[in-house]
Amino acid sequence: MNRLFLVLLLFCVVNPMIASHKVYVIHGYANPKEVVGKVYKDLIKAGFVSENYAYPGINEDLDSLGKRLYLDVKAQKFDSVSFVTHSMGGLVVRAMLKYSGLDPDFPLIYRIVMIAPPNQGADIADFFKPNEKYRKFLGPNVMKMETDSASYANQLPVPINIEVGIIIGARGKENGYNIFIEGDNDGLLKPERTRLGNEKDFIIMKYDHLNLTQKKKPRKRVIEFLRYGEFFDD
Repeated sequence: MNRLFLVLLLFCVVNPMIASHKVYVIHGYANPKEVVGKVYKDLIKAGFVSENYAYPGINEDLDSLGKRLYLDVKAQKFDSVSFVTHSMGGLVVRAMLKYSGLDPDFPLIYRIVMIAPPNQGADIADFFKPNEKYRKFLGPNVMKMETDSASYANQLPVPINIEVGIIIGARGKENGYNIFIEGDNDGLLKPERTRLGNEKDFIIMKYDHLNLTQKKKPRKRVIEFLRYGEFFDD
């Protein structure tokens, strides 16, 4: 009997769709959840139980947002969860790991797809750094996304034993979508800022920061990773 139980448990862990599983879509800084609405609708059409999760990204600091997400996910009592994040939404999930990582009763985190995440900070945040007036207006999280190695973004937990796929935007040219950011970029950050170092897969696509959530091809890659743990080329 015990052996059968262990086999069934392992089967559910390897195949979380057999157990109760939910995918949370997490939008970015200063964006309403409608910005990732197409991603959410694709997940529903693909048969995933999903939620387009909203949070106050401007006024509430990242640490509080991470705790909020942790409590909201735990309260729903799914066996396992996955996340699809856009931009700062990736940092919200990493901030959540500060709490979920200490909780043995938190659902199994199966896969995370990060779309244009400022995992090593965002170059656009550095642009506002010298201007104290702008920083106050933009809320507490802009300076947390600076690219300095000591910044909040660079000190957050890195997902461990979780399959992570990263979708990166770039022009594929010497200069990117934003002329005020040196080198190739998606309009807000350079491609290399998105990397964690232990991601399972990544793909670079020729779209700017916002269009990575609006165009069909990047959204197709999201479904691929959630289903198979890797990205495919068309």
